[in-house]
Amino acid sequence: MKTPKRLAWIVVFTIVAFNVLTSCTTTAPKTIFQVVERKVEVPNFLLTCDAEPIAGTVWLKERDVARFMFKLAEAGEDCRVKLAAVKRLFDAR
Repeated sequence: MKTPKRLAWIVVFTIVAFNVLTSCTTTAPKTIFQVVERKVEVPNFLLTCDAEPIAGTVWLKERDVARFMFKLAEAGEDCRVKLAAVKRLFDAR
């Protein structure tokens, strides 16, 4: 038969063990927010567009006009692509 002193120690040990085990759990999760500021730098190649072609004063053939129109369209597309890239950089913030 167990002695009363030993039973008291078993009860105390059980209470202490229960408190230790239950104290490790949290009642509610904690959300931690961290604000990080980053400087957005636009690369230099995105800040310049292809130059607009200079229209000739005298076009001898339709081919000359077509070449000018093609170069004009290329310059415009270059600027639109680069502007879209800059917009994506700032929208990502």
